[in-house]
Amino acid sequence: MAEVNQGLMYIFVGMALGGILFFFIARLFRRRVPVIQSSGEAFSEQEVESFLNRSGYEILSKKQRESVITNIDGKDHFGYLEADYVVRKGKKRFVLVIQSGHSAADPHEPMLRRKLLEYDHVFSPDGLLVLDLSRGELHRVVFRFPYERNIDFFFRFLIAGFIILSVIGIIWMLAFLRLI
Repeated sequence: MAEVNQGLMYIFVGMALGGILFFFIARLFRRRVPVIQSSGEAFSEQEVESFLNRSGYEILSKKQRESVITNIDGKDHFGYLEADYVVRKGKKRFVLVIQSGHSAADPHEPMLRRKLLEYDHVFSPDGLLVLDLSRGELHRVVFRFPYERNIDFFFRFLIAGFIILSVIGIIWMLAFLRLI
């Protein structure tokens, strides 16, 4: 009876350790430097930088470029994306898009939404920020897709299961050899 209780304790400890390990590995793979293309409109860098500093954001880089390869009909087309700013607040990194004009931060404006959606999907940032210069407002943009199940979703559970079973197997083997 004591061996059964001890075995269950090993299983629970193994599951807890496996879950913690999976959490840290998932966060490691999610971390990427987010970048977004400039809107092409003129803006005062000093004005934007002072606004960001007042809002509590630390500027990590300006005009950062990232290469992109688009494959159309088997032929690669090289291009790049250029971020207006990459900023950090706390431990989270954000891509800053500077917009101005009448429909600067309108989520129903298709061109802005497509642009933000593309970069959110490609770079997986912690969040996107849209700075509306005409109004002096900073908007945080996050996309959610209900019912999204792709190969990455199933791969994460496969890896978690493998790690948990490996930890349980190691604990069982140590218990079987009476090393614990």
